[in-house]
Amino acid sequence: MATCILSLSSCGKKNLTTELPLQTEVKSIRSHKWFYFSESGLEPIDLPQNVPAVSEKPWTEAIRVSSAASVVPSRERIQSRSPYQAFALLNRKGILCLNEDKAELYTEDSFFTRETADQMVFSNGHPVFYLYRSTFFNDRANSPTEQMSPLRPFLVEMNPDSKVFFPLVSYKNLGLETTDQITGFIWDGTTWACSAKKIQDDKTSFSYFYWQPLVPLADLTPALGQETFLFNSLDEEKFRQISTPKYISKAPEELKKLVSSIPQSFSYYVIWRDESGTSPISYAQMGDSDYLLTASGSVNIESGLSCCVFQDGTTYIKFSGEEKVSTAFRLPRLPKGFTYGEQCIAGKTLWVAWEESTFYKTKRAGMICVNLGDILQL
Repeated sequence: MATCILSLSSCGKKNLTTELPLQTEVKSIRSHKWFYFSESGLEPIDLPQNVPAVSEKPWTEAIRVSSAASVVPSRERIQSRSPYQAFALLNRKGILCLNEDKAELYTEDSFFTRETADQMVFSNGHPVFYLYRSTFFNDRANSPTEQMSPLRPFLVEMNPDSKVFFPLVSYKNLGLETTDQITGFIWDGTTWACSAKKIQDDKTSFSYFYWQPLVPLADLTPALGQETFLFNSLDEEKFRQISTPKYISKAPEELKKLVSSIPQSFSYYVIWRDESGTSPISYAQMGDSDYLLTASGSVNIESGLSCCVFQDGTTYIKFSGEEKVSTAFRLPRLPKGFTYGEQCIAGKTLWVAWEESTFYKTKRAGMICVNLGDILQL
């Protein structure tokens, strides 16, 4: 989607500075720590450029943070707080369970080793994500000898208390073949809108549909029949309409206040998570610049903070509900070829993903954690 926006804005634009303005400059971020992803998990490092070299892989196959979010408390479990304050979905590995001062990786090989994991949402306070195989980059996706279970999972839930992963919905539940691939979804808390890709006889086709379970999401299992689901038709135009980024003028007030200091001449794109735990919504501003900055933003209920982190490290933070940004600063500058990505807040700690990439391939990746208590004087 970001590529489409960029193409619309690149003709006849001026080359403007890509450095976003800060209302309050924090000269240096001293209270931070760097980590990188190894085959065994999360490892400390002094600087990203000192991480051991790794072979580059397509982004769908690489170990990287594909989605991150602060905990969305369950209304049914008000008295039972999650043992963690945020989660980062680590593609090909598992889920990083984050607190203010630590990160713990939990995994299940049967889910992560062969599939791409993406798009985390929350159900009953638990993280839920989806699995697919890239037909371009995954060698197993189109292999005629690859045997996949008829109950191949589409949605998987992790229970933060037991640290166990549970399949919720299979491809078969949705009337799809095991070799079909869900290429994206939007969940509004009740209804799921999905796009699916099929390759048959060297021909590729797409289908679009709505589905809604007749029981709570947490009660679903792949063993349930299709009578447990309501299906409705959806065409490509409607799916594009609901998945295309909206103008920043249509954004929630909390996000508009966070980015209010950014001049209209800047082009940017924000993936925004609200307090519902449903699919994030994207908002864009098309300015005069021919460079599109991307950002990850969210409302963080337990910390009482709202945050927006751009790929260059420019960060805006405000106390939720207040009119003005509380502080703006830049994360440490990354080496050339590195960018910041998904973010989440755990207590007083901001966790931000970083990765080294070239076009569609990813090399080294990891996270930085920043002590917001020092910056905000909490």
